[in-house]
Amino acid sequence: MTTVTVPAMIGGEPHTTGRWYDTVDPATEQVLAAVADCSAADADTAVHAAADAFPTWSALPLDRRRAVLAGTAARLAGRRAELVDLAVADTGALPSVAEKTQVGAAIARLEQWAAAPDDLLAVPSPADRAGLTSVVRRTPVGVVACISPYNFPLLAMVGKIVPALFAGDTVVLKPAPQDPLLVVALAEALRDALAENNAPAGAVNLLTGADGDLGAALVRHPLVRAVSFTGSTAVGIRIHQDAAPTMKRLLLELGGKGAVIVRADADPTKVVAAITRTWTVQSGQVCLTPARIIADAAVHDDVVAGLRAALADLGIGDPRDPSTTVGPVISAAQRARVEELTASAEDEGCAVERRDDLPARGFYAAPALITGAAPEHTVMQEEVFGPVLTVMRAVGDDEAVAAANSTRYALSDYVFSPDLDAAHAIAARLHSAQVGINTTARHPDAPFGGNRASGIGRSGGAWSLDACTDIQTTTEQGGTNA
Repeated sequence: MTTVTVPAMIGGEPHTTGRWYDTVDPATEQVLAAVADCSAADADTAVHAAADAFPTWSALPLDRRRAVLAGTAARLAGRRAELVDLAVADTGALPSVAEKTQVGAAIARLEQWAAAPDDLLAVPSPADRAGLTSVVRRTPVGVVACISPYNFPLLAMVGKIVPALFAGDTVVLKPAPQDPLLVVALAEALRDALAENNAPAGAVNLLTGADGDLGAALVRHPLVRAVSFTGSTAVGIRIHQDAAPTMKRLLLELGGKGAVIVRADADPTKVVAAITRTWTVQSGQVCLTPARIIADAAVHDDVVAGLRAALADLGIGDPRDPSTTVGPVISAAQRARVEELTASAEDEGCAVERRDDLPARGFYAAPALITGAAPEHTVMQEEVFGPVLTVMRAVGDDEAVAAANSTRYALSDYVFSPDLDAAHAIAARLHSAQVGINTTARHPDAPFGGNRASGIGRSGGAWSLDACTDIQTTTEQGGTNA
């Protein structure tokens, strides 16, 4: 792929800074693009452009805003094959993941919001009382800073901007520095859709940057009224702190350490088939990945045997090779993080089986199976975000639930058992925001987010609007609710 120069975009126009940084293909380490390295001053310019566009954009009829979303979806769909190839190069995704999740799901979400009904913005009003009538409505907050992660950059960014734009907010997009090119394509499609619908260009602005200073400048900016962020808990805590002085609305989708409780009556074959996605989907770089396997002693050995066989069968290599089932992680820094946590398991007495037949070039982290783990081990407490599965032996539901709840994270857990009453009873005792029963799939229309150190707020449908709208009540004497 030929190296290209990629500017930022403010007010619909290319924005160059004089500073650039390189993005690379994680499978080959080849440079893909020289990307604008924006500063705090550029963030200020972008936020003011969004604030200036807000009165016009928010006053447009909802049909016009929906038309912009529909036009964006159509433009991305017209570039689908190109974007799938870009997702493979930019994120290291397998082509199947790039097609379905990186690109296809993002287009589908845009289309879904473009067809969303007016009443998605409706809020129930209270009944008349004491001669008073009140009407409750959602109002857009203003400028929303949308900061997306590196694992699913396009899908995550679409999930942030569409409820905001639908509600009448304007946005500043800031993708992760490692792989911004899919978000650049999204910004281009939005720019053209805005122009086609005679909508203000400043409704959508794009900033790119090599480090966290740019995101911090956005979060601290007094004209930014809401922040939607997906990423690590450490960064989420800093955002929470930086947003506090201006009381911004926050949607923070943070880390996870998913536990899979395997009861004594579970089918080990089905469990193994479900949880090997930790190795094969985005090389384990998924916040809701099933990373901790807490298997009852009755089935523990069978689960480990199945995972050991699956580990041996993994195809590690370039995502473009049809035989590959595990590609690279996003960067050398992330590879080092995975290796550090895997090594900690050995140091703390766990058994570690790993695949070390890795390509000589590229950011490949060794897929690993860790057994003999206990809740207090570092690898059971910290998010690896790589192709590593950890297994502990438990005796009974109580021990399993205690182990599952032993981390600071509370994003997604899973229970496998044919006894649905027992599985639901366990789910009710878990701290996590989502619980899968006999599945590791997520319902696309259900609310999604984290509890505790896994985040604040929910995305998905009307839940997404909570973080980018205010609630206003008007009350008058007499009359009836509209």
